[in-house]
Amino acid sequence: MELDSYVQMDTVKSSRDSHKTLLTMIFTEEKLFLAFLLNRCTKGAVRAVFDRLEKRMGTYEFTSVFKNVLTDRGSEFGDPEKLETGINGIQRSSIYYCDPNHSDQKGALEKNHEYIRYVLPKGTSFEKMTDKTTLLLLNHINSEKRDSLNGHSPYEVSRLLLDNRLHKALGLAEIPADEVTLIPALIK
Repeated sequence: MELDSYVQMDTVKSSRDSHKTLLTMIFTEEKLFLAFLLNRCTKGAVRAVFDRLEKRMGTYEFTSVFKNVLTDRGSEFGDPEKLETGINGIQRSSIYYCDPNHSDQKGALEKNHEYIRYVLPKGTSFEKMTDKTTLLLLNHINSEKRDSLNGHSPYEVSRLLLDNRLHKALGLAEIPADEVTLIPALIK
């Protein structure tokens, strides 16, 4: 897929004793990272996130921001037509799939999963996670200054390059640099 900017999408699983999963997305240029808590990792749960985002942002804004989405062939992404079709029956996105066994094709997202694992190490149960704690985690990850962004945070860059209605619709807020915490104590 030869696109200038697109969204990569995947999931991060909880420990075996929990069905909760994080649906994750990243804007490739801005490095803005999104995560949504799912009670179950299903096609319907992923579709519900798309529908909720479209309702919060408006169809036009959703379509412009989530125009092209790259993901893997996980069963939760197995019905692209339902993800691509909006709440009003119009096309809101185009879903593309990585080549088989090439999760490296969404490397920016895989790299950002490391930030999640700083706070929620592999094997951690997500049962105590809520939408509020997920947003807290996102705000800290997106406020981390990055060399790849010339010393700026994804939050700062995305405020310049993306429709700011996305930030408002999701409750994204910048954390002061000296307060960014990416350790397990963030989520108590």
